Amino acid sequence: MENSPSAQFGYVFGLDGLRLLAVLIVVVRHYEVVAILPGGFGVSIFFFISGFLISRLLLAEEHRFQRPIALKAFYIRRFIRLLPPLLLMGVICVPALYFLYPEQFSPEQIALSFLYLGNIVKFGAMAWGWREGYPAVEPLWSLAVEEHFYLLLPPALLLFRTYRSRVILMVIAIIVPLILRVWIFAVLDSRLSDQLNYHFTLTRLDSIAFGVLLTLVLDAGWLRPPENRLLGHFLVIGGGLLMIATMVHWSNAYEIAWKYTFQSLAIGVFFVGVVFAPNYAWLRRMLELKPISHLGKISYEMYLWHLPILMVLLAVLPNGGLAIPVALIATLVVSDIAYRLTTKRLSGVRRRFGGHPA
Repeated sequence: MENSPSAQFGYVFGLDGLRLLAVLIVVVRHYEVVAILPGGFGVSIFFFISGFLISRLLLAEEHRFQRPIALKAFYIRRFIRLLPPLLLMGVICVPALYFLYPEQFSPEQIALSFLYLGNIVKFGAMAWGWREGYPAVEPLWSLAVEEHFYLLLPPALLLFRTYRSRVILMVIAIIVPLILRVWIFAVLDSRLSDQLNYHFTLTRLDSIAFGVLLTLVLDAGWLRPPENRLLGHFLVIGGGLLMIATMVHWSNAYEIAWKYTFQSLAIGVFFVGVVFAPNYAWLRRMLELKPISHLGKISYEMYLWHLPILMVLLAVLPNGGLAIPVALIATLVVSDIAYRLTTKRLSGVRRRFGGHPA
């Protein structure tokens, strides 16, 4: 259950369990099981893990093959991983939603969301009067942010080849979104600035950049995994408490402009302890229990399906109170089927283009 701090191919123990934590936060919030829990915090965890994992795989490719990153193969692998589950959900759910809720249909939302531009829909609704469309499709905005990151990161790593230049670039990618959010909060009204800061790529890249930065400093040896038991406790317990503290609504400025930076920092502290501290191998073993690990593997599919399933059930079940428990069970079943039909079945194709398990 020990993970190497250096960037290399192979399974990262505990990562699937953290993915499950992220998707559970989102699902619990969207289903209003715990209404005060901020679903956006789960999205920030997803962003951080994406930054850490993708940069780790790209650096591992550089180390093993002693050559620059192969952009074409990388983009093919990403689309094979992300697009089939998304299209499967869209082909089934969009017609169902249109049949049940025709008055909410927005062609702009559907087209942009499935072209990885879903974070533009909110702006279009505010600026040009577009219909916002289905709440069940709205979470696809976060896929747009991640896809834009996938387009930007490999060329940046090709352009900046030293550890120092890459670390400086990621520090800039952390600072600039914070400055931009503060400026947007200062010049726009609260509602508009909140929507812009929450949904748009340039204001949310810092959560992903924190994950990339962690990969870089670990791989360079500038940050060592915690060997001291006390430091391990500090990272896991202190990081967990810090994450809880970042969920508190301290002020309007904090909520709209500053929150995402502190959230990402807290996630990073907790992440290092959980994934690398030797005295938390027991926690990694728990996160690697088969049910937890498997649910973490299908977390992307759960993210795609959980809201469409709930909206369909709310429309067809005579007893609305049954919708949430039935939706939870249906989400697990459907997500598992979707994972087996797409991600698992296409894993061999990804390997042909240099894919590795992670």
